[in-house]
Amino acid sequence: MKYLKLLASILLARFRKITFRSEGEGVRYPRARNTFAYPKNISLGDHVHIGPGCHLDGAGGIEIRRGTIFAPGVYIYSRSHNFDRDLKALPFDNVMLTAPVTVGEYVWIGSRVTVLPGVTIGDGAVIGAGAVVARDVPPCAVVVGNPGKVVKYRNVEEFEALRKEVDPFVYTRLGHGKVFRRKEDV
Repeated sequence: MKYLKLLASILLARFRKITFRSEGEGVRYPRARNTFAYPKNISLGDHVHIGPGCHLDGAGGIEIRRGTIFAPGVYIYSRSHNFDRDLKALPFDNVMLTAPVTVGEYVWIGSRVTVLPGVTIGDGAVIGAGAVVARDVPPCAVVVGNPGKVVKYRNVEEFEALRKEVDPFVYTRLGHGKVFRRKEDV
């Protein structure tokens, strides 16, 4: 009986209503497969899609703007332990250092990316799978690696032209179906 009560409380916690600071239209995220710490400090713009297995720690505030897509397993942290100054214990003390994270419009963040506190990711940026983003990312930059580095830029004129069109969001415009092409044919 004790086990059933525990299981019921875990299931209720996983499927509870999550209250964000703000949540735009067309936002999608699998509630039971994501973790949102301090959701009242998280703002989601219109048509934000968050893949399964993501963790957003909103202690210091997170703003995700319109049309951004997260692949599975993305981690965003807006707080960190104090480990460097005026320590009261080791390896860190009980002081949490917070800094807001901002993700611009129409950003694509690949699988298993980690974004650290205080980072701003510019509009139209692409963050490659597995990257660790510890510094700000310019608009339309393509970032890969650990630590994340800009390897190229998207076509800014094409991005801005598409952004000005009515409802340019990929899933609204093209649906969820995929067209497969060999990379060397593009």
